[in-house]
Amino acid sequence: MLKYLKRTYKMIRKSSSKFLSYFSNLIIFEYISILFPMNKYFFTVTFTVCTYIALAQEVNYKVHAMFMYHFTKYVEWPDAKKSGDFVIGVVGSSDINKELETIAATKKAGAQSIVVKKISASDAATCHMVFIPSSQSSNLDDVLQSGGGKPVLIVSEKNGLCKKGSNMNFVIVDDKLKFEINKASIENNGLKISGELLKLGIVL
Repeated sequence: MLKYLKRTYKMIRKSSSKFLSYFSNLIIFEYISILFPMNKYFFTVTFTVCTYIALAQEVNYKVHAMFMYHFTKYVEWPDAKKSGDFVIGVVGSSDINKELETIAATKKAGAQSIVVKKISASDAATCHMVFIPSSQSSNLDDVLQSGGGKPVLIVSEKNGLCKKGSNMNFVIVDDKLKFEINKASIENNGLKISGELLKLGIVL
């Protein structure tokens, strides 16, 4: 099945239409979610296929948002953070907001309802997870000042930020979407990351 999807994707990539290539990526992603139920193997299968989605032309925030949702399954928050809403904060404005809100409408983080908020860097401590768009990368220090050392998973998308303190960072390697993991900073925030996720990411 996976070999078939890869062959299909390669055929799509030959198209000169940017829209067709982008739209087809979403179809493939949804097709996988139907074929593979939400079990411990789903994230591995999804990640494997999504690394074949080239993002050089435009950012596919639907994929970013789905990855972030699945991070909630492989990162453990302290018991004190397992009640009430699961808050995902997005620093400033980003197209990822609407994709996260779409997921939040039908999915949960464990038993918690997901709430997506636009926040300022100083509000990071009020969230379970924070996303820093590339346009807001200069605010990393402020995010760390607020959320560093607290049970907040800080996710960024600009080269170098993971080494500067963000917990996870989306990067493009050979036209493939991957994510870096700063295991030390995650543990410093009082979070536990699963071995499965460590195997899929680039551990710094």
